[in-house]
Amino acid sequence: MKKRILAMAAAAAAIAALAGCSQGGGDAGGTGSTTITFAHWGNDQENATMNAMIAAFEKAHPDITVKPNWVQNNYEQQLQTTIAGGTAPDVAQISNSSLGQFASTFRPVEVKASDFYADNIAASMKFDGTYYATPFTVKTKAMAVNKSVFEKAGVALPSSTEPLTPDAYAKLARSLVRDGSPKTFGAAPLGFDQWLTIYGGSQFSADGKQCTYDSDAAVSAADQVIAAQAPDGYAPTQAEANGQDMFGWLTTGRLAMFPDFGPWSIAQLAQLPNSSDFALVPVPGKGSSMEVDGLAISSTASSDKAAAAKTFVDFMATDPAAQKLLTTAKSSLGLPVVEAAKAGALAAAPEQNIAVFFSAVSQSTIAPSFSKTQSNINGTIETELSSRTAVGSGSESPKKVLADLNATCQTQLDSGD
Repeated sequence: MKKRILAMAAAAAAIAALAGCSQGGGDAGGTGSTTITFAHWGNDQENATMNAMIAAFEKAHPDITVKPNWVQNNYEQQLQTTIAGGTAPDVAQISNSSLGQFASTFRPVEVKASDFYADNIAASMKFDGTYYATPFTVKTKAMAVNKSVFEKAGVALPSSTEPLTPDAYAKLARSLVRDGSPKTFGAAPLGFDQWLTIYGGSQFSADGKQCTYDSDAAVSAADQVIAAQAPDGYAPTQAEANGQDMFGWLTTGRLAMFPDFGPWSIAQLAQLPNSSDFALVPVPGKGSSMEVDGLAISSTASSDKAAAAKTFVDFMATDPAAQKLLTTAKSSLGLPVVEAAKAGALAAAPEQNIAVFFSAVSQSTIAPSFSKTQSNINGTIETELSSRTAVGSGSESPKKVLADLNATCQTQLDSGD
């Protein structure tokens, strides 16, 4: 009973945060005549970055106060709860992959594509041909490597500009495994979704009407995940990695390669006393899907709050002073989306190959904006794949299972259930 009461209290606190009570985000200051609420997610580093951007906005616009609502768990679920309850935040952070689920609750906005240095950044905030959010940060991936592990093994580092093929990556990772206490693994655990993209595949067709889980790329991705975590593989099993900090394993030499390194960890890397022992290189194969986070304005915001919200969103998305705060040596959230702020991001960790993140912007696949139906399907596929194949605890053939799941996926997608 005590656990149930605590869980209910935690849920209530999260909902209160989205409704307008700051939970851990701190008081942004400001004494303006208009107050708007702003819901966002993130770890400590990302929250620190967001608060710095809010402070910069309030300094430039003293007539507007922003109440930050930092939601640390179940962000989208809590956002949906407040929308349904009529207490939606005036501005909400939203990922391009989730935009489709919330578009009807946001105000359509005008987005000038030329404000951003890549066309796909602006395009990511469209759903059914309409902009429902303004992009303010982009999150590509890089592969972080521990140079000392390579040196001890007498193995050359990967290229800083050319991605490894998936097969070359697997071969390299195997060559870096070293038994001991603790064991050194060649790579972090592989995720099926990331490796599906690395092999050039996707969950759905470009128009979102066809399920593509039975593609050759999907089978190859599943086979690679299984081979990596096999007893003679090169990565820890999901059970071994459960609850563990893979970035921490990389920094202590338990991992040689970490192909899921996001820009939100740049400051963390820069602050390491031995940061020069690590390098950033491209993700193997076709790379990872790229996430773009936008800022959306609630369709229920009053006219004065909507006007203030637009001022806030425009500042966060296009003002160089705000954009330069996205990636610094002290805190990082993601990459800037305007050209004028690129130099600041590169200077956050000048000894590191930060340029690899920007190169990935034009190379990466944009994560699709899933409808609620597609999101439910994707969650079911992941669960079934894990339970039925050695991606998780099962033993069935990945090719057969993926074919079965794709058929079920298509039926659900066609029916809209």
